[in-house]
Amino acid sequence: MFKYKKFLLFGISFCLFFSCNQTKSKPLLIAFSSDSSKIIIKDIDEAGLYRLKSNINADSSYQQLVTVLQTPQDDDSTSMEIEWKGKLNIEGNELVFTPAFPFVKGKTYLIETIINSHFANGEDIISGKVGTHIKSQQQTLKR
Repeated sequence: MFKYKKFLLFGISFCLFFSCNQTKSKPLLIAFSSDSSKIIIKDIDEAGLYRLKSNINADSSYQQLVTVLQTPQDDDSTSMEIEWKGKLNIEGNELVFTPAFPFVKGKTYLIETIINSHFANGEDIISGKVGTHIKSQQQTLKR
């Protein structure tokens, strides 16, 4: 009886590991547009892109999926991160962040999003390291 439980547990773990790893999507590509006036987010998984296209203009909570912060310079200990307000739109298969005010040349921006994020991968599930929060994706861009 115990032998079968170990086999069943191994089979379930094996399936979870490979099914979770098969659904891995490409990492997001987050970059400035060619003129550095907008932030472009590419390689959004198909299901997420469909949801964005369907809801981004209808549900205001979708505007909170991307956070842009202007970070202080390394030698500036008196400044704080400043949230850079803007609007998200879908253009083709890309999510575009258009800032309310132009990005400042020479400044660094931290972009955080939960798009294409997951709670855990197969390894995390097997090792018991499944968290309670979604791990956000971050990218730092210098204008």
